[in-house]
Amino acid sequence: MNPLTLLIHPSKAKTVEGSREIRKALIVFTLAALSQAAVTIYIYRFKTVYEIALGPYSIVELELFQLDYLMMASLTTVFTALVIIVGVGRILGRLLGRNHASMRDFLTVFLYLFTVFAIVNVFIFTATIPSAPEKYYVFGAQFSDVIFRNATLTWVDGDIARTIETELLYAKKANVTRVLSDGKMVETGGYTADEIQRIISESVLTVSLQNPSAPPYSLPEKISLEDFVFQDITPRTTLITSIAAVREQPGAFIPIISVVKNFAWRVLMSIYTGLFVMYLHNTSRKSAFLVMLLTYLAVANLVPAIS
Repeated sequence: MNPLTLLIHPSKAKTVEGSREIRKALIVFTLAALSQAAVTIYIYRFKTVYEIALGPYSIVELELFQLDYLMMASLTTVFTALVIIVGVGRILGRLLGRNHASMRDFLTVFLYLFTVFAIVNVFIFTATIPSAPEKYYVFGAQFSDVIFRNATLTWVDGDIARTIETELLYAKKANVTRVLSDGKMVETGGYTADEIQRIISESVLTVSLQNPSAPPYSLPEKISLEDFVFQDITPRTTLITSIAAVREQPGAFIPIISVVKNFAWRVLMSIYTGLFVMYLHNTSRKSAFLVMLLTYLAVANLVPAIS
């Protein structure tokens, strides 16, 4: 069966023979999942621009999301959606329906349902092509298992300022963040361009080290640095702790369309779930509306939002 035919005529769900079409349905689901991963990677790699506002620490190459993370997050979300929709639809169909549909036929129909995902992703991809990139500023980061080379650091030990110079300085963690004049770190969120510039001009960088080591010096377990100069920095991993999006710019279209996308696929797939359950299990129309509602509540609360 053509998946589009099933979407146009949901009543044909009861004519689907899973033994013949399960492979075709799996291909449709796979393509839909890959389309989700492709759109997510496209948005974060080509429609997202970020600036690392961390002074000398900006030499570290930071990426908002790694390629493998984007791929796995997208595929996990799609598979989670499949499990939730099939689970809710199957349970309610058995409880409320007057007929019984085999699990193979039921699964085949719902694998075809993910054609909706592909259609929505094509629309999102087309809509984002002419939009400007969304800009972000990184205002805080945590470096793990980090090595500093040719470092000079100053901190206060009690009432005494201590300064050491070392060729190699290791720290289990190094927290770097911008702090405002009131002592608060810059919170993740959306700011106007003027607010971003004010934050950069008025805030100061603070650095703290956990479990630092620089033989032959004996260092405290945690140091809040007053001054820190180094020639190079090599972290094993980097975690962004504070990031700001620029509001009131053309690129702000992307978060808006992401909200529309998540609402659209959830509503559409919930509606089709109710219709398919009605035709496969011969439920009443009132029961179909109940299935739609419960499916939407399930995917809205249990399936992560996707870009």
